[in-house]
Amino acid sequence: MCAKRNSVGFTLVELLVAAVLLATGLAAAAAAFSAATRAQGAALTMETITRLAEAKLAEIQALNITSGSEEGDFADLDTTGSASELTDYRYRWEIADAEIESLVRAEVSVWRGENAENPFTLVAYLPAAEETTQ
Repeated sequence: MCAKRNSVGFTLVELLVAAVLLATGLAAAAAAFSAATRAQGAALTMETITRLAEAKLAEIQALNITSGSEEGDFADLDTTGSASELTDYRYRWEIADAEIESLVRAEVSVWRGENAENPFTLVAYLPAAEETTQ
């Protein structure tokens, strides 16, 4: 008499294929998570740079500056007291005569770190200083 084989369960080959598929899926998920984390960090940095450029332009407008240039960091904007978060961001602004009469061209550039090769630049045209006639 021949004994019947019980066919319940998985073979070794099936288990190996399942393990390979699971490992591939986990590796892909980890790579996607890592890429998403890097993209989120880059987006946060770009948002911070944009807001800092807008803040510096607003400061220029509020102080009614119509000529000159300046370079520095944003330590004075840090309200936490540590001054470590914003000092990594640097700016340079310059105001020059515009091609349009009675306006000046304000250019504010902001970057992170020491590398100023590719800064975010915000350009606005502001009213020129009124000339007084006597």
